[in-house]
Amino acid sequence: MTGNAKCFGHVQCDSIIMGEAKISSIPAIVANHVDAQLIHEAAIGRIAGDQILKLMTLGLTEQEAEEKILDGFLQ
Repeated sequence: MTGNAKCFGHVQCDSIIMGEAKISSIPAIVANHVDAQLIHEAAIGRIAGDQILKLMTLGLTEQEAEEKILDGFLQ
């Protein structure tokens, strides 16, 4: 993201690591104007085991719980 004038920019990248997945996220922001306000947020992580356990206590299987979490992440 490049800010060449008075502007506001926000980039958000979220990724979930599953199995043998590999993720590469290289954020780059360049502010070429004194009034450019640029923000980059990146989050990379695994599905937390306590999230799976919580959904399983509500009656879902492990696979169903994982799918629910992924569905919410992708929406």
